[in-house]
Amino acid sequence: MFICAWLGQSALSAEVKTAFSFEEPTAAKEWFSVNDGVMGGISKGNFKVTKENTLLFNGELSLENNGGFASIRSKDVKIDLAGASGIIVNARGDGRTYWVGLREAKQRGASSFRAYLPTVKGELKSIRIPLADFKYQTFGRSLPLRPLNPLAVSSIGFTIADKKAGNFQLEIESIEIAYSDDALAQPATSGTIADVASQAGNFKTLLAAAQQAGLVDALNSEGPLTFFAPTDEAFAALPEGTISTLLKPENKQQLANILKYHVIAGRVSLADALKAGQAPTLEGNTLKVAFQNGSVRVGEAKLVTADITASNGVIHVIDQVLLPPPPANPPLSSVALIHLAIERGVAQFNSGNPAACADIYEITVQALRTDSRLSEKTRDELTAEMKKAGASNSESDKAWILRYALDRALQSIHASM
Repeated sequence: MFICAWLGQSALSAEVKTAFSFEEPTAAKEWFSVNDGVMGGISKGNFKVTKENTLLFNGELSLENNGGFASIRSKDVKIDLAGASGIIVNARGDGRTYWVGLREAKQRGASSFRAYLPTVKGELKSIRIPLADFKYQTFGRSLPLRPLNPLAVSSIGFTIADKKAGNFQLEIESIEIAYSDDALAQPATSGTIADVASQAGNFKTLLAAAQQAGLVDALNSEGPLTFFAPTDEAFAALPEGTISTLLKPENKQQLANILKYHVIAGRVSLADALKAGQAPTLEGNTLKVAFQNGSVRVGEAKLVTADITASNGVIHVIDQVLLPPPPANPPLSSVALIHLAIERGVAQFNSGNPAACADIYEITVQALRTDSRLSEKTRDELTAEMKKAGASNSESDKAWILRYALDRALQSIHASM
C-alpha cells in the first residue's frame, strides 16, 4: 500500500485525517503531471518526492503558444469527504498563488472543483480551505450551479496558472482532511488582535502607530474585528519621513483614519471577503478584495497570510500600508455652478455652437431644480423655463431662454443672502 493513499477515518483522530503524505519515494508513482502541452503550450511542470519526505512540484510557466498552466494530480483513489469541512494543505511555496483542484471519478480532464492556494515565499504554511470554497470550473469558466459531491471525489491536484511566466516551486508536506470548523480554523492563538500582533514580532510599527492614534483599546475590545495588518516592512517602504510625521501629536486624527481603513467590523474570513469582493472599513471607505495578477489583493496590497485567529477577531497580513482615498470635492455652490455654466456656455455660443451652449445650460438648470439650497419659488421658475425651452425649435432661442433663467436664479440667490 503506497504511503500517500487515503488512510481512512479509523486510523487517526476524529478531527483531522491525513489524506496524503510522502514518506516513501514510491509515493511519486501515484501522481502524474498535466501541462499546457496538451493545447500547444510549452510550460514545464515536474514533480518528485524529496529526501525531506515532501512532494516537490516545480518547473517553468510559459505563456507562449496560448499556454500558461502546469499541474500535477493524484491518480484515482477513494477520498471519502463525507462530513468533511475542508482541506488542509501543508506546503512551502514561492509567494505565488496556486489552485487546489478536486476531481470526481470519471470527470473530464479540463474540469475540476478549484480553490485558491496562496503561498508565502520560503515559509511552510498550513493553508486551510473550506469545501465551500471549491468552485466548479471547466476551460477556465466557472459553473456555480454545479455542486461538489463529497462522496465522489477521487483525485486532488495542484495547478499554477497565474499568467506570470517564470520558474515556480511548491513543496507539499502533506494534505489533510478537516472534519470540523474548529479543525479547519487556524491554530488558536492566545489573546486579542493586539496581543497576537505583539507576539508575532513583525508589527512593532503598527502597534506604535495604534498606540499613538489611541486605537489599542479598540484592538483589545470584545469585537469582533477583522484587521488587514501591514508588517514592519510595509511601513518601512513608505516614503522617508512619513512615519515620523504621522506619529506627531498634531497628526493623530490622520493616523487614526489610516489605521481604521485597515479594520472591518465583524469576523471576516478571506473566503468571505473574496466572495463579497469588498468590505466597508471603520474609516468609512470601502476596501476591494480580489484575486488579481496571480495573487489575492486587498486594495493595492498583496495578501501575505490569511485567517490568523484572535480572541476578538481575525488578522490578514498584507505587504503595504493602505491609504484611504482623499475626501471627495464638496459640491459646487449654486452660485459657483451658475457662473461656471455661463462661462462655458458663452464660449460655445460665441464660437458658433448654440446647441452645445443650450446643452450646458439645460444640464445646469436640471441640477438646480433639485437643489434644496434654492427656494421652492426659484426651483418652480426654473422648471417652467425648462418647459418653455423644450418647446422651442431654435437652439439659439433655447440657449437664451435658459440663460435668462440662470440669470434670474442668480439674482434670487443674491437677494436671499
